[in-house]
Amino acid sequence: MSILYAGKRITSALAAAAALVVLGSAPAWAHVEVEADHAQAGATDVILTFHVPNEEAPAATTRITILLPQDHPLIGVSATAQNGFRPTLTTRHLAPPLQASSGAVRDVATAVTFSEGRITGHDEKAFDLHVDQLPSDASTLTFKVLQQYSTGSSVAWVDVAADGNAEPEHPAPVLRLAAASPASTPSATAAPAAPASARPITVSAAPRHLAGASHAAGVVVAVVLALAAAVSILMVRLRRPRNGRSGPASLS
Repeated sequence: MSILYAGKRITSALAAAAALVVLGSAPAWAHVEVEADHAQAGATDVILTFHVPNEEAPAATTRITILLPQDHPLIGVSATAQNGFRPTLTTRHLAPPLQASSGAVRDVATAVTFSEGRITGHDEKAFDLHVDQLPSDASTLTFKVLQQYSTGSSVAWVDVAADGNAEPEHPAPVLRLAAASPASTPSATAAPAAPASARPITVSAAPRHLAGASHAAGVVVAVVLALAAAVSILMVRLRRPRNGRSGPASLS
């Protein structure tokens, strides 16, 4: 095998590797995760997006229950039917009421359950919740998610890792919040309340999904392309005659 031919094969391999990195750069969710379009304490009109993967194929996900934080209640939670699932809201009554920017709040959501749908294969679906106002006195919000499968088994995404410890097998989704702006109205910690009740949700909230390419994947692509360029330069140099080499000698 000539050096030139080997160089061509290396260039082709690098190009193929770059293509694989690009194709695989879309976000993949190994656990249930949460993100927000405005992750700031006290923010209003917020969309929370929960990414739920089906990790036990061929079984299908048939029910998803999102347990909302009660130490820092979310004000005005609502959702719509999505991905073939119907939402049901569970609430509890507050006494005394919670003071928010919109006035006194006497009922807050404790859970949202999505049912009557299926997530199959190795698919992942995003579920949106609309929140009128996030708590202004929190820096993180921890959600717990219960995922039920068609086989009757379930997975509880409820584990919270202590600081400095490794991530648990089924971590609870955590949303980190930026500090509240000075204009945000402080929200109080919820007081003990009456038993929760469940009702269907009819308030509409247009789903909005957040997506983005991986920065790390972009760095890898740049490195691969740089190596490919270096191999190409080497190939060009190998084609040139070496200095000092002459044709056949003649005798006079």
